[in-house]
Amino acid sequence: MPGATSKARPRVFTPMDRERIIAAYENAATPAERAAVMRREGVYTSHITNWRKMRKSGKSPESKTSRRHENPDGSKIARLEAKVERLTQQLARANDTIDVLGKVHALLQNAAGESATDEQPSKPR
Repeated sequence: MPGATSKARPRVFTPMDRERIIAAYENAATPAERAAVMRREGVYTSHITNWRKMRKSGKSPESKTSRRHENPDGSKIARLEAKVERLTQQLARANDTIDVLGKVHALLQNAAGESATDEQPSKPR
């Protein structure tokens, strides 16, 4: 149809499909049989290679596709939450330090006041 535009969507293989295709490919005895499996399933050798690598490394096949649909703000939110936590801890330490300095200041003033009265000569009566 002229004027009708449709965009081809890439085929998505489920984890079960991937395992089934890999098993059929690995069970094929000759290169011709392997080529027939790939033609029948509509996959390339690069698919088989990548799926084997993912299986060997223990990565789930969904992890590759889920990155596309991941919330782009998710990592930013996690980073900002970590920063808030770190700054909250710094603030708590700063408040503790201020409290200690206030107490030290009061003690020094108290000690200075006592020594000033000790140094004043007593007046005769």
